[in-house]
Amino acid sequence: MQLAVVLLFFARPAAAQEPINADSATQPSPGHVTIKEQLRFMSLNGDQGSRREQSRIRDLVLSNSVAIGLSSDWSLNLRVPLVARWQNYDRGGTDREQGIGDVTTLVKWRFFRDDDGPLNTTRIALLGGMETRTGDNPFTNDAYNPILGIAATKIMGRHGLNGHLQWTFTTDGAPDPILPGMSTADVFRCNGAYLYRLSPAEFTAATSGGAWYAMIEANGVYETNGDHELLLAPGVMYEARTWVFELSVQLPVWREIDHRAKTEYVVIAGVRIAL
Repeated sequence: MQLAVVLLFFARPAAAQEPINADSATQPSPGHVTIKEQLRFMSLNGDQGSRREQSRIRDLVLSNSVAIGLSSDWSLNLRVPLVARWQNYDRGGTDREQGIGDVTTLVKWRFFRDDDGPLNTTRIALLGGMETRTGDNPFTNDAYNPILGIAATKIMGRHGLNGHLQWTFTTDGAPDPILPGMSTADVFRCNGAYLYRLSPAEFTAATSGGAWYAMIEANGVYETNGDHELLLAPGVMYEARTWVFELSVQLPVWREIDHRAKTEYVVIAGVRIAL
């Protein structure tokens, strides 16, 4: 979720605020770039009953993202994940692998914008793009998967709301899937976030140097093979004029997983820089 209208007040726009684990309806201003480096530590339970050996999986993912403002309503987004994996088997032994995950390219079109105050805004955007195979097993599902989504953002004083829906059309799958989208099933993501500005109580783009926010996200994933889970993600964020620091943890509150590893917890830390 973003206080993106702040971008209008700076020659060098601020690194706009958004949900830590989802997309938003805001983007860099034309000709500007936002670089996002996010480190995710994921703990997963690989016990799939009789279909695979019981194991504990640890993924350390460095997600490298760049968003380019093409015009006032269009942007281009690129994400490349670098992954280190440790898989410990109950029978003994550990596999260690490193590689590059699938590359995600998204075009965002913000088709609705209503700024009803100095900072208050409502924005809605369509997203479309592709997950592109890298061929770097086991971190790819070796396919080209179209993506279609929508995101909405609303800022009301110290409060912010964000919703994000996304469908990934999976065209192929990995033989031993670990994460959502790595099997042959399509993936539907449903995300919601609430954000509250802790400090300062009164914020103006002209005089405030930075702000602290608390947020809570709900991150849902449904796959057409029947696998589904819901994660709650409390987090904190500090937004300065040209950079943002973010910290969050995702915890499962509801799930039914039969075809891939189960998420135990995820810890996320990230930095965004506006150029």
